[in-house]
Amino acid sequence: MFAGRYLWWMLIALAVFLFFSMSFDYVTWATVATSGCARVAGSCGPLILTMTGTFKPAGYYLAGGIILIITFARIHYIGLGWLWCLFAFALFMASASFPLLLANAWTGQLNAEKVLENLPVAFPFLVVFCTYIGWSFEDGGGTPLGPWRRLRVLIRLSGAYGALIAVAVTPAFAWMPGRLLGLPWLSASLAAGQSRLHDALALGAQGDKLAYLALAIFALGLVASLLPGSIENLHARFLAPIMLRGSRR
Repeated sequence: MFAGRYLWWMLIALAVFLFFSMSFDYVTWATVATSGCARVAGSCGPLILTMTGTFKPAGYYLAGGIILIITFARIHYIGLGWLWCLFAFALFMASASFPLLLANAWTGQLNAEKVLENLPVAFPFLVVFCTYIGWSFEDGGGTPLGPWRRLRVLIRLSGAYGALIAVAVTPAFAWMPGRLLGLPWLSASLAAGQSRLHDALALGAQGDKLAYLALAIFALGLVASLLPGSIENLHARFLAPIMLRGSRR
């Protein structure tokens, strides 16, 4: 998937999410108002339940599905390994509920303190990664994660730390397998494993300090991996106006 197409579908997913989170209630109100269900006592309840309990969540799933599918397609297109698909999936699952919290800003029920308290570290990891893979590698002739081996190792290690932290602090990763398989004991075992994993990753540090340090390393590493191609492009742009025609090789 080309970078331009990836960005286009990302905007489509964002538009779908914003519509269902901020505007769909008006659609529900208009549907109820025009259906005439208010004439019969109790007949509006099933309609409202269908609109808000079925169609609205389906819109959220549609937006999330678009993001996941196009992210997987973009990862495959630029040549990153399938482990990066697992990385993106883990971050997406860990931060899925946060955009719904941000949607409350539309109703004035959100403040900066509440955002910071509920911000999962997986969300900025996901934003940084999706922004990075949206870069047009195919146009500049660059390679994902840059040409330097040590830098690639640093990016992978910091990304792996972020994904493991996301898995360790997200309850869904514990209860979902047990619920799908009908094995409550599996959920309990996974929850205990999450706690041990978090303690091992925290290394005794308070809060998410190490996670945000890994985020900073991850982001700076991705930016550094783009520098060689960016410098070459800037060099060509600055020299093009002053070079004689036919002198460039």
